[in-house]
Amino acid sequence: MGEAELCRSFTRRTRALLEAGAEARIVLFGDSITAGFAVRRGFDHFWLSMLKEKYPRAGIAMQNQGACGATSFDGLARLDWSVVAHNPDLVTVNFGINDMYMGIRLGEFKGNLIEIVERILEGPGSGSGPELLLLSSEPLMTPKFDRIVLSYYQVLEDVAEEMGVGFVDVYGAWMRRVGEGVPLDSLILPGLDHPNELGYRIIAEELMRFF
Repeated sequence: MGEAELCRSFTRRTRALLEAGAEARIVLFGDSITAGFAVRRGFDHFWLSMLKEKYPRAGIAMQNQGACGATSFDGLARLDWSVVAHNPDLVTVNFGINDMYMGIRLGEFKGNLIEIVERILEGPGSGSGPELLLLSSEPLMTPKFDRIVLSYYQVLEDVAEEMGVGFVDVYGAWMRRVGEGVPLDSLILPGLDHPNELGYRIIAEELMRFF
């Protein structure tokens, strides 16, 4: 199976709904990167526009359940009402940076992610649970923290592989742009380790690889 086919395999049921012109319920779950901190348009805005352009007959209900400052522990605490209660068809999960800054150990972070994935995949208790994509986040401007956060991004990738769900390599997508000559600071809000709208568009484009 090629890389493109592998990506698409994680969203097969959701894509079938979109291609049929049916409604697809998508929940974005995570921290301030998901929430779209300090920008008018986060990756949810760009991704929804891209999905609507590709699937013009579909009804897409996208809910952003990102919370500024949230760690994976916070995610566990609000998982039921933020995600499961909405009975979604697809969920994106994005934690890591705050866990790193708060000193949450990698083992704890991995345990939390596994529990989050298990509970989401169980769904509300009837029928099959939603499809799931785990997202890493962008590179950090401070080299020390950028090196440390890579370990958390690796945990996200490891859990995705172990649990049989998709992994969206946001960090890799950004670094490809940097390798092509795009300055990293042109994608970051000044003085903040958060994407600007150009950076968020890259995240949306990477998500579209699964569609």
